[in-house]
Amino acid sequence: MPDKITASEPWKSMINHNILIVWEPSYNLGIPIVDEQHRGIVSTINSLCYAIQYRHGNEMLRPVIGMVTEYTRIHFEIEEDFLKKCGYPNLEDHRKLHEELTNALSHTSHDSIWNKDPQEFLEFLKKWWINHICKEDRVFSHYLTKNKS
Repeated sequence: MPDKITASEPWKSMINHNILIVWEPSYNLGIPIVDEQHRGIVSTINSLCYAIQYRHGNEMLRPVIGMVTEYTRIHFEIEEDFLKKCGYPNLEDHRKLHEELTNALSHTSHDSIWNKDPQEFLEFLKKWWINHICKEDRVFSHYLTKNKS
């Protein structure tokens, strides 16, 4: 197969674009359902990034917001239920973080749609990934690992 991109193979140029977040095993918390859901949000973030790169961000914004909104509802419910069953002592604090994220999601979604700015929503998702999933969720992961019977 030739290395050169031809007009009949425009998809080859798309392969060279990087995705925003490459899943690494170190991202796993060791809770299969939570890890699977986190991989799902990474996929959604990467899909929006891809759409923005190819100037389809505005078309994808509402569907992505719908997916993220529903994901958030389901994911937070499952995560909190799991933490409750495990006796996680900081569950209420973690619930408050979830409530703050839900409120920020609502606000950012509205602003991104109003401003027709998918990049604004992508930035919100990146911060969520870095600050909540990679840091805050790691706290309960360490607790659970340390307190396994």
